[in-house]
Amino acid sequence: MSIQRLLSLILFPSFARAAIEPVSPGPGDVFRSGSPCPISWNTDRSGPTQSWKNATIYLMSGSNGNMSMVTTVVEHLDETNMTSYNWLCPDVAPNAAIYFYQFSNNGVPTGSTWTSRFTIASYSGNTTLPENSKQPDRAPIPWGVGHLVTPKSTNPSSPNVSPRSRSLPIPPCETLKHHQCMTSPEDASFSHTKSPANPPLRQRIVLRPTVTDQVKPMRERRPSSRGSRGGPDLSVHILCALATLWLMVL
Repeated sequence: MSIQRLLSLILFPSFARAAIEPVSPGPGDVFRSGSPCPISWNTDRSGPTQSWKNATIYLMSGSNGNMSMVTTVVEHLDETNMTSYNWLCPDVAPNAAIYFYQFSNNGVPTGSTWTSRFTIASYSGNTTLPENSKQPDRAPIPWGVGHLVTPKSTNPSSPNVSPRSRSLPIPPCETLKHHQCMTSPEDASFSHTKSPANPPLRQRIVLRPTVTDQVKPMRERRPSSRGSRGGPDLSVHILCALATLWLMVL
């Protein structure tokens, strides 16, 4: 038995029951978001081990003493018949060396094991430094808390238009008088209201004859009792002339 195996049995008794030994990823590994992220492990078949036929792999972040799950990678995995799994790294923030995988069996944390921390870069390959350079117990292991990035919606907001709304036809101007648009009574039937927002040239004004306009022609058709020039009648002039001649004869 190797010295490393002996130390793991003495210092980490919980690992002695683990049948999975993570291999990769490891320190210094960088994967871009949206790119393949391979995970590999070895199956330890020596000694009394539990069977890992219902394994779950989680993407984790956080400190060694306070881990937080970022997302579930795969569930119900039979790790006794395979030694690797490949998936696409998600879009996360921050893009730093703070992520690691947790292997759990039968959905319980007892007997879980972990990989080393690695980096998930952005789609363009950009990375940042971990938020913390040391663990809470002062161990020189950088760490941070990561999370998935919510995709932004690309659907433009559509205007709120009522399905019953429609545009009304506007009749053309027939004449322009005093800077106002004059329309016929037929065109005026398009609208019974006048909007103050319409400019003066778009106002529709209908001229209707008034009572005064109807009476005025009737007054002009009345015959005048004073003649065409407004003076006395012709018969009066004749009588005056005859009277004058009669006085001259006398």
